[in-house]
Amino acid sequence: MANSPNLSSNILAKEQSAYLRQHASNPVHWVPWAEDHFTSAKENDRLIIISIGYAACHWCHVMEHESFEDEIVAQLMNDNFVSIKVDREERPDVDHVYMQALQLLTGQGGWPLNIVALPDGRPVWGGTYFPKDQWMHYLQQIVQLQKENPEKLLAYASQLNEGMQQLELEKHKDQQAVTANDLAKAVNDIYQKLDLKNGGMQGAPKFMMPTLLELFTASDDYTEHLRLSLDKMALGGLFDVLRGGFSRYSVDERWHIPHFEKMGYDNGQLLYIYSEAFLTQASPLYKEVVEKTVDFLQEDLHNGTGGYYASLDADSLNKNGQLEEGAFYVWTKNELEELALLQQPHFSSYYGINQDGLWEKDNYVFFRKQALEDYKYKHELNDNFNTQVALWETRLLEARNKRSKPRLDDKIICSWNALIGSGLLRAYRAFGNEDYARLAKNNLDYIFKHLHSSQGGLYRLNKKEAPVVHGFLEDYSALIRFYLDAYECFFDPIYLTHVRHLIDYCFTHFLDSQSPLFVFSAKEKLVVETREINDNVIPSSNAMMAENLLRASVHIGKPEWSEHAQKMLATVAEEMYNYPRAYSYWLRTALNEQKKQREIVIVGPKALDWIREIQQQPLENTRWAASTVASNLPLLQNRFKANITQVYICENNQCGLPLRSVEEAKIALGLT
Repeated sequence: MANSPNLSSNILAKEQSAYLRQHASNPVHWVPWAEDHFTSAKENDRLIIISIGYAACHWCHVMEHESFEDEIVAQLMNDNFVSIKVDREERPDVDHVYMQALQLLTGQGGWPLNIVALPDGRPVWGGTYFPKDQWMHYLQQIVQLQKENPEKLLAYASQLNEGMQQLELEKHKDQQAVTANDLAKAVNDIYQKLDLKNGGMQGAPKFMMPTLLELFTASDDYTEHLRLSLDKMALGGLFDVLRGGFSRYSVDERWHIPHFEKMGYDNGQLLYIYSEAFLTQASPLYKEVVEKTVDFLQEDLHNGTGGYYASLDADSLNKNGQLEEGAFYVWTKNELEELALLQQPHFSSYYGINQDGLWEKDNYVFFRKQALEDYKYKHELNDNFNTQVALWETRLLEARNKRSKPRLDDKIICSWNALIGSGLLRAYRAFGNEDYARLAKNNLDYIFKHLHSSQGGLYRLNKKEAPVVHGFLEDYSALIRFYLDAYECFFDPIYLTHVRHLIDYCFTHFLDSQSPLFVFSAKEKLVVETREINDNVIPSSNAMMAENLLRASVHIGKPEWSEHAQKMLATVAEEMYNYPRAYSYWLRTALNEQKKQREIVIVGPKALDWIREIQQQPLENTRWAASTVASNLPLLQNRFKANITQVYICENNQCGLPLRSVEEAKIALGLT
């Protein structure tokens, strides 16, 4: 059979995406997402294969090895299709559209996401991972159908596209009141599905779901379950006890065996949550998690100039030079004996080198049943055990670092960096560690220098100091939140200037013409215009935007922003009530909005020192403002007096008389 006419051979080697470059040597004539390739497909009457994944995706690698590296499979694809590879982290808009199509087709989702579409991009068939024989079988059937009955494909594409359009229209429902009773019912629905033994939600695989953990922080009903979840996650194999950092999810119910990929967005959000939890429960385990997670971010994901890379792969080279999931992280008893560790008292018991920690192929994944301090107490050990554990971890790390490391995805993604930056700021507020503040400021500087465009918008990501792809709503929402967090940490008004600018930009370029929601992409129009409202591992971009508008309206004095956020909440109210797990960040925002809103404002020469001291207390639902000079910001205006530091405690912008000491403020806040 002849090669595809007018198509280049595999040109992905020229791409900046690590995921696309992973496929550069495939015999499949992959091309990147671009309008030219749709035009080529139309001119040559070819269907399109749209194959979507990401660099750390294990099953993407499996399918690549089984199918896309196979000459016979490649010939079938090259002779009959235009094959487009898409990095879902680079183009989440494309991923959203075709994931929605897959869910309509099969009721399921996941990656690799493989879609067959007409030359105009409308999908007709899809699935996730396929073994080689299945993949070829389905493609051959579709090729035959196109030759014998192309009208059937056209009709099916129209029907599926209509269904996708209808799903988007349903997001424009009439607004519904957000009530305390309905919110309580939604929260209770989630409560019924909690895993009361292991934390998190019932079942496996078990995702950490930071958006759900954030909901737990907003509801008194979840306090104990939040602690259980955070404890179990930190003690299980999901958390890398040697270097720090969490893997993406656990394949079992007890958080033991991870899917070993480490994602920047997970670790940024968990850094935030563990730091916040430390304020209410000063657990040494939470401090360990924060310190080691920051170490992981700096050692493994930091680019050296303030930015953070996207992820580490689940796979790495084993002793035989073959890619194997988890090879970098697991241990055999022989390896531990060579390090003279198994014979040391308490080593096996502490790290679970027994049936608790055994995985497969005689490999062990460390699995602690107790935190360090609890283990010491149970076994009546003194602080010398802390030193012993530190020596063990040093020896283990030295040995592990001689192994082949997991592959790095060196994209620097705007929204993920903002999530990491917010986590660093929360860690700084909880622990007072100036290094965390320095790292967050460096990240802020990097984002401003490399991801703000000269046209006033944002870029999605940066590669080798070159911006790539215009930003999506997720990038704007996460970065606005980061700037708000930065203001409430450092109290430099420049961050509020950035907030105002980016919110104005979103209203101009992203606002939906049919609802109070914002569309996901302001640039390229795909077969369906999407409005992201479902919370997943990352909060939905609209949920973050609603929260941003509520916070920013107080700081910048824009009550219309708060009113708009209320309309957004009302627009998704029915979904919140009916599908609370998929709207957990919306629920958190709505629950907080039902509570009293507190503002703590400190002005005067000691304002920054005082506010840092008060911020290390567990105060929820609080807006913070401080200044050592006179300011025209709404919360600060007309409150500055030279040589006097004063604290104003306000609720819903109604303030009491100024207080003249931190001690008075703590008493008024019920902290002593």
